Amino acid sequence: MAETYFMLVINQKRTCDITNTEMKLVPLNWRSEVEALLNVRGYDTNGFPLEK
Repeated sequence: MAETYFMLVINQKRTCDITNTEMKLVPLNWRSEVEALLNVRGYDTNGFPLEK
């Protein structure tokens, strides 16, 4: 399920950023795991690639 939410975040359908009021949040029970996937794969909490 975390992978599904990860894909939704990088496709800008969901977010892990609690300050982003324009998109639905990833459910709290999945948020930390999805944030970890985003971080490891080089994305911010809104699903945008991090600059290296």
